[in-house]
Amino acid sequence: MAKFAFKGGVHIPNPYPVEKPEIRQVPPPKQAVLLLQQRVGGEAEPCVEIGDRVLTGQVIAQTTGKLPTNVHASISGIISAIEMRPIPHPSGIDAKCIVIDSDGKDEWIKIEKCDKEFLNCTPDQVLQRIREAGIVGMGGAGFPTHAKITNAQGAHTLIVNATECEPGIMCDDSLMQEYPREIIRGIEVLMHACSAKKAIIAIEDDKPEALNSLLMYNFNDRISIEQIPTKYTSGAEKLLIKSLLDIEIPSGGYASEHGVLCQNVGTVKAIYDAVVDNKPLISRVVTVTGSGVETPRNYEARLGTSFAQVVESSKPSNQAHHIRMGGMMMGVDIPNTHYSICKITNCIFVNNPKPKPVVKECIRCSACVGVCPVNLLPQQLYWHAKSENIEKALDYQLMDCIECGSCNYVCPSNIPLAQYFSFAKALDRKLKRAEALANQSRGRFEFKEFRLARNKQERAEMMAAKKKALKEKMAKDKEKDQAQKDKIAQAMARVEQAKEAKK
Repeated sequence: MAKFAFKGGVHIPNPYPVEKPEIRQVPPPKQAVLLLQQRVGGEAEPCVEIGDRVLTGQVIAQTTGKLPTNVHASISGIISAIEMRPIPHPSGIDAKCIVIDSDGKDEWIKIEKCDKEFLNCTPDQVLQRIREAGIVGMGGAGFPTHAKITNAQGAHTLIVNATECEPGIMCDDSLMQEYPREIIRGIEVLMHACSAKKAIIAIEDDKPEALNSLLMYNFNDRISIEQIPTKYTSGAEKLLIKSLLDIEIPSGGYASEHGVLCQNVGTVKAIYDAVVDNKPLISRVVTVTGSGVETPRNYEARLGTSFAQVVESSKPSNQAHHIRMGGMMMGVDIPNTHYSICKITNCIFVNNPKPKPVVKECIRCSACVGVCPVNLLPQQLYWHAKSENIEKALDYQLMDCIECGSCNYVCPSNIPLAQYFSFAKALDRKLKRAEALANQSRGRFEFKEFRLARNKQERAEMMAAKKKALKEKMAKDKEKDQAQKDKIAQAMARVEQAKEAKK
């Protein structure tokens, strides 16, 4: 085991902690707006039509291809629209959504719980249940869970990430305190699905209640619980693997290539619900916090519930708010609460407005270098990103940046360094797409020139062959004519000889 330490990172106190660990249930919404654009794997295609009545838990959209993921109705009611709606995304884009108007009954599809121990099911059967339940990474990545498990078949270690990805988010803490038995059981399901020999639950040392809850229900000697220091970004997958197993995943590499599978604790709970209770993913736990609410709390809300309905339960102040989905470091700023809970919504920050810090010139203090958890040189990256010198930025391992924002947090000049790096990555993708298109156009042009030259050469060769054939034919015809003339001359000579002989 490693010593649970990594270079860099920052200690960020939770400014608005949730005092009570209980998870409050948000009533099913009167209208659910369900996003069809999965975080990874493409947009799901509706398998219902406007006017159809659906039941809670019914599949209403599916994706195809390598990363299929189902979308389920989170309430029972009538499909009132299938249309483009704004989604909580940095670009502010719209995406296709299915809108369900509740009938007030919350009538579920018929669910049969697992009638036998999951250990009697094959790993493929377990994976099929997980896929059908539409489970994705609940920590914010949104990668289809069944695909990640499939890629890690035969892994020697399962790591359950119970660290909370950012300060302020406490949904995983509350899950561990409320559902410790289900989480331990979900880990056993995962170990069976990927054939892992052992599992490690990584939990930060500021969660003693959650730790004790898990210890009370863990009777499996193949599952260990390790406390790690509370430091941002200890929950990053590669850093966690390095801290726990002293295995370094190289740039561009994947944990599965080194026999490790990492899953968020919320994902584990969803896997338990899917495999043991046969319930699809139709709700999730969300932390509502920030300076603009009276009582930060954790809520379980149906997917498709509006942010406004969830936030209202925490008694927001009567003024304009700054809304942020996700963590205080890596979250997404959104203009209002007219958005809907989706599978990756782990936190809603509701803050009172405050002046934005004044951005100053870099003073070259190198504070950013000391906190970078992946050993980059943010100062150098900043200069190259700012000047759009992408080639140089790539030389300084731009693509290894996890955009955690630790450099932003310590910068005395308030420079949004992570945003510059995100911009540089986007510009690199744009340039590469442009280069690919240029290469494609060049290839097409060169092929056209080659084709025209080839056609010209083939035409010239064809004409030369025709000319040669014509000359040969004319020569043969000439020879035939001469032979015919010779025969005629010979015949006339014989006639003349015959006349002379008669005289």
